[in-house]
Amino acid sequence: MGFDRGALNAVLLATTAGLAIGGAVGVVSPTFAEAGPSAPRSRPPATVVTDVSVLGVDHMDITVRFSNTGRVVRHVASTDVSVSAGAVVLHPRSGAAVDVRPGATVSSTFTFDAPPAGASLVLSVPGEALAL
Repeated sequence: MGFDRGALNAVLLATTAGLAIGGAVGVVSPTFAEAGPSAPRSRPPATVVTDVSVLGVDHMDITVRFSNTGRVVRHVASTDVSVSAGAVVLHPRSGAAVDVRPGATVSSTFTFDAPPAGASLVLSVPGEALAL
């Protein structure tokens, strides 16, 4: 039993084309196991404001959730946090430094002087600016 040369060439061509297409799809869309930790994933924002409380004309509390998707401890000193209220920059009256381990999330509350009425507020932490 033998194959015709044309039939053998057709089978080889189909097999080669199938492997080429399958390989291209595998490169374009690898499985997670193939892509490993370098695969792009949707990451949560590094800093999220969870609560803003302006308590009369005395002070304002801002609760912030810090996340760390990096490989080293993320350190945020209270002196690195500020709120811009128009031309005025407010620094925290109270609030401790925050250390966030890789893969962890930590919430912290900072107390500021009350902002001027009607001013647009922007929270600044190292590398980020968040409109309030």
